[in-house]
Parts: sequence; structure tokens; C-alpha cells
Amino acid sequence: MIHQGLTISGVDQLAGLVRQGVTFRECNFDEADLIDFEADALELEHCSLRGVRLTNLFCPELKLIDCDLHEANFERADVQDAEFTNSEFAQAIFRGAKLNLSRLVDCDFSACNFDGAVLFGAELTRCRFRAVDFSSTNVDGAKFDHVDFSMAALRFKDFKGKRLTGMNFTEADLTGCNFTGVSFEECHLAGVHVSEETLFDGADFRGAFIAASQLELASLKGAVMSPAQANILLYERFGIVVDEGS
Repeated sequence: MIHQGLTISGVDQLAGLVRQGVTFRECNFDEADLIDFEADALELEHCSLRGVRLTNLFCPELKLIDCDLHEANFERADVQDAEFTNSEFAQAIFRGAKLNLSRLVDCDFSACNFDGAVLFGAELTRCRFRAVDFSSTNVDGAKFDHVDFSMAALRFKDFKGKRLTGMNFTEADLTGCNFTGVSFEECHLAGVHVSEETLFDGADFRGAFIAASQLELASLKGAVMSPAQANILLYERFGIVVDEGS
């Protein structure tokens, strides 16, 4: 059974509906109190869940497709192996949530709270994480493809050996990050913040846009750059212009 066009406000109501069918379309969950809700599976399509409270949610098979979840609260939710597609999560709370092995595609997580969350082995594709602090988030083994991390804090995250394509790190905090051996393709590294502990050893920057990044503060042993990129770093650091003429 597919539930369509309903308004859901509480745990008991939702539990009763789920016993008849786990798919909801064009339903309204705005501001619903669904704390401690548990279900084996739940699929929501074209639903509005603005401000919904899903604290302690347990759902091994959660699918959210074309949904609006602005300011939703997933604190301590256990939704490992979830699928989020083309949905809006701006300013949502995922503090302490378990999203291991989840697939996040074409979603906006701008200004969300991921403190203590686990995204181990997750697949992040064409998602926006603008101004998100990942300092205490576990992203070990995660896969990234065309992800927007502009203004995000990625302190001490490990990207070693990855091929990063279409990544936007503009003004991101990369303090202590490990980009050893990384190949940057169609990536933006403008205005990034680095430290002496940030490693770009053996990285290939030729597919990246670099400007106002102070990359020279990081470790760049064996890194590969185009002449134009090297000139930018020299000019920004020392005001030196390298003449490539004859």
C-alpha cells in the first residue's frame, strides 16, 4: 500500500500506517514529533519534513527521494545503508547519527551539524556540504564525487591516494589533512586554509584551480603542478614573477 497526501504528526500514527505499507508520497511531516521511531523500512518520496524530529530513529532501510528536510533532527539516528536522493537538508542535525555505507546523491547538506556522526564507507555524489564542520565526523573509507565542501572544516581528514573529481574546497579548512598521492581533477582549491601538518606529498594539482591558497605552507614534496600554478604560488608568497619567455 502507498500512502499519499497525508499529514503525519506523531509516532503512533506513523507506526499504524507503516504496518499497512512503508511508502509515503507527497505527505506532510512538518514539525512532526517522531522521536524514538523504529521501522524495518521507510520510503518517502516528494514529502515535506521541515523541522521533523527523528531523534533516535532506527531504520535499516531508509529511502528519502525528492524530500524537503530543512532543519530536520536526526540526532543519534541509526540509519546505516540509507539512500538520500535529490533532497534538501539545510541546517539539519545529524549529531551522533550513524550513516555507515549510506548513499547520498544530489542532496544539499549546507550548514548541517554532523558532530560525532559516522559516514564510514558512505558514497557522497554531487552533494553540497557548505560550511559544515566535519572535525569530529568519521568519514573513513567514504567515496567522494563532485562534492562541494566550500567553507567546510575538514581538519585532519585522510584523502590519501584518492582521485578527486569535481571537488570544491573553496575556503575550506584543510588543517592537517592528508592528500598524499591525490590526483585533483576539475577541483577548486581557492582560498583553502592549510597548516604545516597538511600533506600534499606526491599530489597532482594539474587539474585544480589554485588561488590565494598559501599551499606553500603545507608539505608539497614531489607534488606536480603546471608552470602557471607554480607561478601563482611564487607570486602570492613572494611577489616573484617567473618569466617563461626566451
